[in-house]
Amino acid sequence: MIAAIIFYSCEQNNDNVIDPSISAPIISNPYLSEDTVSVSSVSPLINFIVALNVNENDGSSLKSVSCSVKDPDGLLLGKFNMADNGILPDTTSGDKKFTATVNISNIQCLLVGIYRIEFLAENNSGLFSNIITSDFIVINPANQPPVINSTNLPDSVVRPFAGDSTLLTISINVSDPDGLCDLKEVTFVTKRPNGVLLPPIPMFNNQNGQFIFSNYVAFSSDPGSYGYFKYTFTARDNSNILSSPVTDSIKFVQPN
Repeated sequence: MIAAIIFYSCEQNNDNVIDPSISAPIISNPYLSEDTVSVSSVSPLINFIVALNVNENDGSSLKSVSCSVKDPDGLLLGKFNMADNGILPDTTSGDKKFTATVNISNIQCLLVGIYRIEFLAENNSGLFSNIITSDFIVINPANQPPVINSTNLPDSVVRPFAGDSTLLTISINVSDPDGLCDLKEVTFVTKRPNGVLLPPIPMFNNQNGQFIFSNYVAFSSDPGSYGYFKYTFTARDNSNILSSPVTDSIKFVQPN
């Protein structure tokens, strides 16, 4: 009976023990010194200061606090350790506010748009905090429009007989002073011989500045399907700046 009472008492004491290893840190109040970063496509540099409040939440000591930066396509550009040591850019040691300088200079081709920064803390028990994300915008004030350099269209196409079809492929070459990665899209508008305009059609990016479009040409008994079709091409970059339009044509003729 005495042994049973002692055993019960020990169990009660164990229930009151708090294991700090089960408590994950909590992060809050992310800060970015810049929400819009102006960058040049020549030697582009993204540079600003970030800060974050970290609560150990009665868990084990912190192992790391970091932030990761991703471009508009989701590509990881860099991971930065954050510190609370009173060494700049941190201002006060031990105030639970962790700071870092985001400095990204190894940008091969500048993408303007919305970038994402992700904050995370880990303690020495291997437990991770909640994740906080913040967005910032990268702009290029000196952005230049894309340029359509050349078009590659056949002079004429013979429409096939009924029941047959012919593959037509057209392509254009486009450049951008800010880099090929700045090209967002290329579309063309078709004007039929009778003056009817068709909706814009996107072209496939074949990389290296070439955009192509392929489709099958079928037989037609409509007189408006013969004659000169005019194609007007326009390129757009990530800042939504348009190139000067370029027009070329194809003559569609009756089968012999």
